[in-house]
Amino acid sequence: MAIFKQKKADDAKKAPKADAKKAAPKKVVTKKAEAKETKKEAPKEATLSSARATGEAYRIIMHPLVTEKFSGQGTTYAFAVTPKSNKLEIKKAIENAYGTKVEAVRVMNVAGKAMRSRFGYGRRADWRKAIVTLKKGESIDLFTAKNA
Repeated sequence: MAIFKQKKADDAKKAPKADAKKAAPKKVVTKKAEAKETKKEAPKEATLSSARATGEAYRIIMHPLVTEKFSGQGTTYAFAVTPKSNKLEIKKAIENAYGTKVEAVRVMNVAGKAMRSRFGYGRRADWRKAIVTLKKGESIDLFTAKNA
């Protein structure tokens, strides 16, 4: 090990002094500059504006289902949503779009019906239904949105 230490010391002596001149001069930092640097806050988390959040909400919510079954339910509403959305995304979308508090979300996949036309047999697209229960005292006016 002593050989390596001696080699490093010899290399340091042989190094030209021009390298020391090329090195950038040390920056003198005053107390005021240090105070300013320490006061810098961590960057804030990016938050969506209400308009953008509402736009994102309508990428998940396709349309409300206005049927006899859900019209008299009180705090329960049904929506057609994108097939790949999950319960948390649906909850956030409803809260952003309609400005209400959601208590529970239940989802189900609905298979598209087989249809016949003059071109032969086909199928309608599969879709996903979300049944949303709001907290007590909350309601949704389905024909007007919060930020529309």
